[in-house]
Amino acid sequence: MSVDQKGLTGALPESHAREVIDTFFRDGIAVVRRVLSRAECDFLRKRTDELTEDPKLKEALRHGAYSFVLANPLAYERAFAELFIREPILSLVQGIVGKECRFCGQCVIRNRPGEAVAFWHVDDLNKVDYPLPDDVPRWDARVRLPVLWFSVQIALTDITTPEDGPTEVVRGSHYSGRLPNDKENPTFEGRGAEPVYCQAGDIYLFNHQMWHRGRPNQSNRTRYLMQLQYARGDRYAFRCQGAPRTPELERVLEGADPRLIEILLGQPKLV
Repeated sequence: MSVDQKGLTGALPESHAREVIDTFFRDGIAVVRRVLSRAECDFLRKRTDELTEDPKLKEALRHGAYSFVLANPLAYERAFAELFIREPILSLVQGIVGKECRFCGQCVIRNRPGEAVAFWHVDDLNKVDYPLPDDVPRWDARVRLPVLWFSVQIALTDITTPEDGPTEVVRGSHYSGRLPNDKENPTFEGRGAEPVYCQAGDIYLFNHQMWHRGRPNQSNRTRYLMQLQYARGDRYAFRCQGAPRTPELERVLEGADPRLIEILLGQPKLV
């Protein structure tokens, strides 16, 4: 059976893995071909459609304002969950955010013709993790900027032409310390938008701080792209758990300013 038929199930050779990880840190994106088999992609698309066709589940799994994004389908299908420990995905992720990596999200973007998140942005509501002042042009390329979380994108359909709605990126722009510098045609150090072409089963490691967008799907078929999101699992990632809710603290906070209570005991919020 060929690699294309059965997909990959083991870690990449050390030299190949190192090349993928180095490319990810430098460019903000790195592609690995033929990780999932065609049969796996067919099954995951089928289950995505089945979940979407259930009105209650579709609403429960809706991702914010985007009706074509299905969030956390792993709650209803083990095959979605098991992708988080699939090789070579897991070992590559651990090479970037550490052995104690943790789940921080999953979704399937199911773009029908005309649909896309088509504006240039960085993720987390367009917030820059490592901003720079105007008089500092970029982060030093010799520095590997820390990655708090990132995505592994899995193409579940072929995305091989501009009409298929590929992800478009500006490589290296995560080093800019800024939001995209143009709403239509952003460039960073002479590099403009590049499409990420994939066949079903290919994956790409994706830094959410790189300038990117989804090109509108102009084909006559639905585009399926899965995202597995991983975060650092060290104690830095757990610093937003709030103060220990002890009886002593409860007494101290009786009648306190609600803002203080929110800061000390409120759940983390994406703002």
